Amino acid sequence: MANLFQRVYEAIINNDNVQETRSVRTAPTRPAASYSTEVTADTAISLTPVYRAIQVIATPVSKMDIKTYRFAGGVEEQIENPIFVNKPSLLETRRELLFQTVSSLALTGEAFWHKTFNSNGTSINSIRLIPSKSVQVREDAFGNKLFDYYITTTYPNTEMATVTAKEMEHIKLFSIPGILRGVGPIQTCKEDIAAALDLRKYASTWFQNAGVPTGLLKTNQMITADQADEITSRWHEKQANRQLAVVGNGFDYDPIALSPKDALFTEVQSQMVQSIARLFGVPARLLLTGVDGTSDTYSNLTEENQVFWRHTLMAYLDPIEDAMSNCLPRGTRVKFDYEGLFKADLKARYDAYKVAVDGGWMSPEEIRAKEGING
Repeated sequence: MANLFQRVYEAIINNDNVQETRSVRTAPTRPAASYSTEVTADTAISLTPVYRAIQVIATPVSKMDIKTYRFAGGVEEQIENPIFVNKPSLLETRRELLFQTVSSLALTGEAFWHKTFNSNGTSINSIRLIPSKSVQVREDAFGNKLFDYYITTTYPNTEMATVTAKEMEHIKLFSIPGILRGVGPIQTCKEDIAAALDLRKYASTWFQNAGVPTGLLKTNQMITADQADEITSRWHEKQANRQLAVVGNGFDYDPIALSPKDALFTEVQSQMVQSIARLFGVPARLLLTGVDGTSDTYSNLTEENQVFWRHTLMAYLDPIEDAMSNCLPRGTRVKFDYEGLFKADLKARYDAYKVAVDGGWMSPEEIRAKEGING
């Protein structure tokens, strides 16, 4: 056992992969494609559409209200939020914790909350997010349940701390049976991210490295290879300082001009953004691009938002809600307040309120309370 601990420790310090199957099990990956850029969370988020997609997902989640309920005798009663729900730790607000948790889920497929308890070990005082790359997961000898976690710290010295499963809340975006670690879109679809990274790199160096000349010097005379090299060298020498070009008898110069659309790979870039939008489940419109053949009508946009809220945001909200509820005593649960998320526009709400008042199932006072209007 001591040798196993030592191997894990050395592997983490050296950024190596642990070969002990029962120490760390991760999702199977497809054979690596021949891309020039390594795909990691850091390189992926450097792509503008990936950065924007995560921001679009994390922002509404971080702004949502959380309510705590107690269930007793089949009755659900709202109670006051525990301190850590409103203020997870001294160093993080709830908004920061939620935003960073969603970012971690989107980038790595998992998030780790380290819980600290009171002196009696009966209630939680604080929650802190631990970077996924700093955590190793170990299972018991039978490979069928979590045993403990290793957390690598770098300040003030590089060390490894052991944390029990009771002290850690392991949140997964996408779970695969038999796999201890969570998986996310970047890990499972590396080829798509790698292609986008290579496209950006190619586009940024296209004029220097693509081998496409800026123009053609043509002549109807026979010239040798040495003459051609000398003419080319002199032409480059003159054009390096944007000097006046003089073309001799029998020579014509035809510049190779590209439209801005071709020079910026507009169509390919648009397809890349749409691919990333599809990968993260974000409407392409929210990444400031469009899809051919679609129209931006009020009806279409409303339906698109509903699909995004229900099928993308819920994938993040549900595991976070479960994780926070696991930090509460039995019979108590937290719930996100979805009403603000699905809130209709002002005119639609007022029309619905009028129907509710006329029908007698809501009072003006209740409506004012829902809208946050005092007095």
